[in-house]
Amino acid sequence: MGTETPSVGIYITECQRVLESMAGDGIRYELTQLHGYGTNLEGPISAVWKALERCHEAVHAMGVPRIATDIRLGTRTDKPQYGSWAEGLSENARKKESVLRRLAEK
Repeated sequence: MGTETPSVGIYITECQRVLESMAGDGIRYELTQLHGYGTNLEGPISAVWKALERCHEAVHAMGVPRIATDIRLGTRTDKPQYGSWAEGLSENARKKESVLRRLAEK
């Protein structure tokens, strides 16, 4: 908000740079889902908060005076999230693999 153009591509690109720089912190995302209407982030909650903070800082540093971010956050502790087969897969890749595994069981 408060920019000369309605396009947000340059700001999303800057946030992508931030996320790439945080790969060592356990942040994962899918490039195909990095866009102005939403991006899935995965990782330790502390790293996710830090990624949001760094993205805001980076975009403010580009001269944007106001940023609005909508967050939907989910965590769970009642059971392990995934089996060893899912190690290193993104959320969407895990979902796809899970469906393929279930189809193969028939």
